[in-house]
Amino acid sequence: MIMAALDANAQPKPGATLLITNAAIYTVDNQHPRAEAVAVIGDRIVAVGSKPEIDSWRGPQTEVIDAGGKLLLPGFNDAHLHFIQGGAQLDQVALTDASTPQEFAKRIAAQASKTPKGEWVLGGRWDETKWPDPQLPTRQLVDPVTRDTPIFVERYDGHQALANSVAMKLAGVNAKTPDVPGGVIMRDGSGNPTGIFKDAAQELIYKAIPPMSHEQRLLAARRALEHAASLGVTSVQHMNPEFADVAAYSELAEKGELKTRIYAAPMETNWQEQAKI
Repeated sequence: MIMAALDANAQPKPGATLLITNAAIYTVDNQHPRAEAVAVIGDRIVAVGSKPEIDSWRGPQTEVIDAGGKLLLPGFNDAHLHFIQGGAQLDQVALTDASTPQEFAKRIAAQASKTPKGEWVLGGRWDETKWPDPQLPTRQLVDPVTRDTPIFVERYDGHQALANSVAMKLAGVNAKTPDVPGGVIMRDGSGNPTGIFKDAAQELIYKAIPPMSHEQRLLAARRALEHAASLGVTSVQHMNPEFADVAAYSELAEKGELKTRIYAAPMETNWQEQAKI
């Protein structure tokens, strides 16, 4: 009688949102390192085991994926990144493998042609040592193909960046602008800036670049989320985010779009502003 009463009061097992079966699962659990199926409810794994064990989680609305024997791993974690800024870089000009000055200028021209008026061409990661004649690029190389679009593209090491004449004008930099402590403005034989800014001198240009709008942050975050998912990255630590970044994450979470677990680690300055988000 007691057992019958207990059975009558037992709660039925909820149906899983998702079952993945017929998989070669590596669990990272030394006691049970291998499995063949997994059950998920919402954003949580609720069971890992054999196919018969996991089939007990099947419900009328459960989505079932047959992995076809493929390897299934736990999601990866990236312990230190700048998530939104990285997402923005996915849509910036890529110059890492530009092997000639001509290819360098061609890619910048293509990016400038699709950049909305008032926005900057950013990105880069160029390396002039890969070129047949390894000379630093100058504004004269890119001015003809960028017209009224400002550009500021970094060298791969982050210690130098190239600005065009439009960018320097917006930043108020000219032949009379002095070098800054810890930084150098490269100049030609007449004393005019070549467009190359070294180390701390880069800030002369960066301060002229408008901050990202909220919509731009949302777009960059969505691009980063998409890219992370494509690589199997399911959680990240965003180090020193701007408070506007956290606001973007909050909005995406409210919309159900935040598919990556994000741990934001802001600096403990202006914490009053953070508390408003």
